[in-house]
Order: sequence, then structure tokens, then C-alpha cells
Amino acid sequence: MTFILAEDTALKSLLQGISVVDEKSISRPVKVWFGFPDVEVRAQDYPYMTIELLDVSPSNERQHSGFLYDNDFRGTIAPVEGISYEYEYPVAYDLIYQVTSYARHPRHDRAIIYQFLNEKVPHKFGQIAIPNELGTETSYRHIFLDGFIKRDLIEEGRRLLRNVFTVRVVSEMTPAQAATAIGTVEEVNINIETSYIPSEYNPI
Repeated sequence: MTFILAEDTALKSLLQGISVVDEKSISRPVKVWFGFPDVEVRAQDYPYMTIELLDVSPSNERQHSGFLYDNDFRGTIAPVEGISYEYEYPVAYDLIYQVTSYARHPRHDRAIIYQFLNEKVPHKFGQIAIPNELGTETSYRHIFLDGFIKRDLIEEGRRLLRNVFTVRVVSEMTPAQAATAIGTVEEVNINIETSYIPSEYNPI
């Protein structure tokens, strides 16, 4: 899995599907953007949400030491029969994101809060699906709601209802390359005769 890029994509995918209802529409989807790209800023259509990466923090309390072995190098290399890979444990990180919602209608604002906290990122037991690069496996990581704050304001004579959610995604930075490609043992021979016997031993 590509560090950070995989989590970005997974978080945006997780937040898709939030919708609101009003007198003009029975289902108005809430769009999700990364930050404020120029095109989206020029074409703001309320309500919407933005995702911003705030911090990449080492998670030392989750760090392991040692080596791991598999046949696809954590889902990045197509498996080859008889070949396995050895690599050190990945470095544990927490990715801290800020998700901000924007709405003009109070009912839209409340609907976003409810769906975000109840369906997308509950305070406990939240999870986010992150597929590997080959698309052969999906890991389900913890995602935590670390903070929530209201930031409503009046903008050019109109109300702008904002909610700022701080979420933490459990992650890890994997090695760039396999340390060693190890072949599978094909044959085990016991009691093979040898011409070399150390002087301190007697042949049997």
C-alpha cells in the first residue's frame, strides 16, 4: 500500500454517500474534496466537505521490531511460486486529518453531523478499508474521532455553518523494497556421506 496516498483515497471513499434533504430535493449528495482546489472553489455548491492532512505522527507505542515474511511483499508484488520475501516490520504512524463540512441550511448541517458521527467515523469502533496495491487484499484499519468543534460564521451577510472534525487513521510506512528474496526449500537430505570429518569426531 502506498503510504499516505492509500489512506487519502480510502478516507475520501469512506466519506462518500452522505446526503441531505430539503424542500427542493429529497436527496442532495454532499460532495467531498481534498482541500480547496481552484476548480472546486470557483464552483462551490453547498453542502460539501473538505479533507486536509494535518500531521504525520510516529506511533512509537505500536512499533514492533523484527522481520516479516510473505510471498507478495505486502501486496505490492505479484506472487511467484517458490519465492518469499523478508523485510523489517513497517514503521508505525498515525495520520491526522481535518475534515470540514460547509452548509448554508441548519438541517443540512445537523444531518451531516449525525451521519458523520453515526455512520462514517464513530468515536469508537470506527474502521477504514484500505486495499493493497494489487487489489488482492483489503486491510481494515482503525479510524478515531479525536476532536469536533463548531465554527459557524456570517459570510457576506449569509450564514455559513461549519463543522471541523479531527480524525486519526492508523497507518504504517512499509519498506520500499524487499530486503531479501528467499527461495523455498526443495529437498532435505539427512546423513549424507562426506569426505570431511573434523578431527574431534569419529565416523559412524
